[in-house]
Amino acid sequence: MRRSRVVITTIVLLLVTNLATYTLATGVIPWLNYRWGGGVFRVGTVQDSARLREEYLLLASKYVDPVESHQLIEGALAGMAEAIGDPYTYYMDPKAFEEFDISLSGEYVGVGMVVEQIGDYVTVVSPLRGSPAERAGLRPRDRIIAVDGRDVVKVPSDVVAGIIRGQEGTPVTLTLARGKPEEETRFDVTVVREKIILESAYGKMLYGDEGIGYLQITEFSRKTPIQFTAALDALRAEGLKALVLDLRNNGGGYLDECVTVSNTFVASGAILHRVGRDGKRNTVDASGGQPWGLPLVVLVNEGTASAAEILAGAIKDNQAGTLVGVVTFGKGTVQTPYDLGGGSVLRLTTERWLTPNGDQITGKGITPDETVKLPEIGNEEEPLTWSNPDDPRDTQLRRAVELLRAALGQGNEG
Repeated sequence: MRRSRVVITTIVLLLVTNLATYTLATGVIPWLNYRWGGGVFRVGTVQDSARLREEYLLLASKYVDPVESHQLIEGALAGMAEAIGDPYTYYMDPKAFEEFDISLSGEYVGVGMVVEQIGDYVTVVSPLRGSPAERAGLRPRDRIIAVDGRDVVKVPSDVVAGIIRGQEGTPVTLTLARGKPEEETRFDVTVVREKIILESAYGKMLYGDEGIGYLQITEFSRKTPIQFTAALDALRAEGLKALVLDLRNNGGGYLDECVTVSNTFVASGAILHRVGRDGKRNTVDASGGQPWGLPLVVLVNEGTASAAEILAGAIKDNQAGTLVGVVTFGKGTVQTPYDLGGGSVLRLTTERWLTPNGDQITGKGITPDETVKLPEIGNEEEPLTWSNPDDPRDTQLRRAVELLRAALGQGNEG
């Protein structure tokens, strides 16, 4: 008899514990359908869970053709992320995540460009320096409509990137839309795939006798801080006295790597503010290293996005350098990858970030200190090299050199 009471008591305790855990997590008391608070998971009603389960069972058992249960789960995972309405929050299956990860490390065969999912369109953020995409004249904000005749509108960016990649030496035809939707032009561009070596930082002396150097950062990958430091050290060894930092067409990348690079130019003060769901502002301060101390001009354009905008904003607001170019892309959010198991990942917007002065740049971008536009370059013309100040078409780089010469007190000759 005593043993039976012990068993019954144990079962009751387990049931009560499970009920309490569920109620605390969801804010819902089962059977009564009473909501007492938000809960961790914020489940709307018990009926919501029942509806989800009912639809799954109906699709799995009643659809006219057999349905893979895994396919339904994948669709549900992707659909929940899409329901948020944030173009930067999305679910990636194992293959999609592998494609995404390639873009920020190593090498791959493709056309060489950074893309983002903006609404229904996979959109070019920036072509990589010296890539087939750059030579073919692709520009930031070009929208990819089709790949080899296959419509890719509303197709996720990772899938489109996988279609564009392929065997080295083979052609791929992209159908692009350029300009505002109400006045866009559409055209085809055929690009031959090449092996793309991801060199994220590149430096050279523009005018060695004057000590004017040039350093371009194309993205913030895992290797960027090491490549950036090596390029900067090489310039210093050649007598660097003033620097052009080129962030044009830099589509962003990893936040931590961006902060590491930012510490070189911002010795004290804020680099950015991070604002999460609770609305609290968490400031990321500079590490307190040695002041930069040299004249600095930063080049930005409509392809300067995300982490690149963090660096540009930190330099501008801390008055560590002068920004020259046009308004940047305008992506002021931070994404965190969450491992869902089996190689799948949820890329979730978890924070907004503000510049040191507290500006939110999403949809607005960063306005440079001095606006300088590039002239239109026809498809038949040679593309810019982005590092040749003797090219009269690169008005932004030429203006940067003028400003540095003025800062060095050397005039405009030479």
